[in-house]
Amino acid sequence: DSIRGMALESGFPLVMVIGYRGWTRRGVTRDSAATYTEPFLHAFGINYYLVEHDEDASRITTAFEEAKQKKRPVAILIGDEYHGFNR
Repeated sequence: DSIRGMALESGFPLVMVIGYRGWTRRGVTRDSAATYTEPFLHAFGINYYLVEHDEDASRITTAFEEAKQKKRPVAILIGDEYHGFNR
């Protein structure tokens, strides 16, 4: 509800950095948080950028530029394999 009220309806250029907990390209997704993350963002019409490797760092800048230009929230998903909790 905070995202809806503060960012979607007020035109606030919010960038959300979200740990994509439980998400993996390899193996089985064992955490339901990963199952619901993208559908939740789609339901709210929030665009997102996945950061999996150091080479993806420019996506962070892209997210900030998009949020500022469109005056709406944009998410950065930090792939679970990237930050290392699932290693």
